[in-house]
Amino acid sequence: METNFARNRTQLAKLCPCGKNNRDGKFAPSKENPEKGYCHSCTKWFDSESKEIVKQETQVLKPIDYHPSNLVGKSFKNENNKFLKFLKSKFDSKKVDEVFNLYKVGSSRHWEGATVFWQIDNLDRPRYGKIMLYNEETGKRIQEPFPHFTNIHTVLKLKDFNHKQCLFGLHLLPSNKKPIAIVESEKTAIIMSLVDESYLWLAVGGKGNFKYEVLEPLTGKEVFAFPDVGETIWNEISNRLNDTGFNITVSDALENKKFPKGYDLADVVLQQLAESPKEVIEPEPKTGIPATEEKQTKKEIDFASLNGGKVDNQQVNELERLKGGLQIDSSELSQLAKQIIPENDSRTQRELLISLNEIKGISGSDGKDLLLIMQMKQIIDYSKAGYYFLADSTPY
Repeated sequence: METNFARNRTQLAKLCPCGKNNRDGKFAPSKENPEKGYCHSCTKWFDSESKEIVKQETQVLKPIDYHPSNLVGKSFKNENNKFLKFLKSKFDSKKVDEVFNLYKVGSSRHWEGATVFWQIDNLDRPRYGKIMLYNEETGKRIQEPFPHFTNIHTVLKLKDFNHKQCLFGLHLLPSNKKPIAIVESEKTAIIMSLVDESYLWLAVGGKGNFKYEVLEPLTGKEVFAFPDVGETIWNEISNRLNDTGFNITVSDALENKKFPKGYDLADVVLQQLAESPKEVIEPEPKTGIPATEEKQTKKEIDFASLNGGKVDNQQVNELERLKGGLQIDSSELSQLAKQIIPENDSRTQRELLISLNEIKGISGSDGKDLLLIMQMKQIIDYSKAGYYFLADSTPY
């Protein structure tokens, strides 16, 4: 006989017949009888009609093992860290060091220049150390002749080490007052922390780790999830978790832009940097006159036409910030969005690009990039019909 399972499993059956709490939705009750169904945790069928009493085996739970804190500190010798060198070729060196220290990212000699992403919980206990090797030039993981990925307890040959992973960056949660953003990889969390400080960026450390056991410390907190392109399962999981006290909003900004499967926020940032490389600061000339005063840069000449041929330093600085991608302050972007999109109304991309050109002198791909950033920061939204509107003031 075919069993029809209920979708609202956590509401229909608060407990599994075996006695376990069903807040994670692992017990799937039938529509006809909530006491009948299949438990994915017990891997057993329960049939109330059989009156069979299922005897639960007593299991001795082994306590979680943690790495000593001094081991984390010993890994902070990052002079040869290839991931660090890559980031410093793209971002401000001092800022990169600050973010590395904040997230307690270390190095390993297991492979020359390898990175250690420590998973430290909200009680400051080191649970797991993921070791990965990156290409210093491209910032991508080394996959040949084999994937360069392992962990600390394997390298130390701790065979009985009972680890339980947690969110990367979780140790920052107790003092956090920002909205929380979840991404898949530690690399993406680090890069997004460099370009957008309006969120606390955390990483699950793998698409399979977007689950209750890992996300539990975020119960009741405002969370925005940014899955890789094509990772639709996050929507299903978040909907189920939101029924149990979570407050997770899954962004579809990257999906709407038709990026290739597997693309993530870090890929967007690095693509923008490749198209508009980090500006090199010229050293002060021997005359003592700042280089910016000795000659007018090409960008200043381009912007001069916006002001009758005269260069307005304030105007130049504003345009530079607006073209700086994800480093733009969210409040500044919100004000600009309200200038180009009326409240409770919508606009096409063409209309918005015209407005950006008229108001700020931004056009072409720069304007499109700016609209994408507004979407990523949840300032504006985009409908399937092709219209943009303010995220907090929908016309529909």
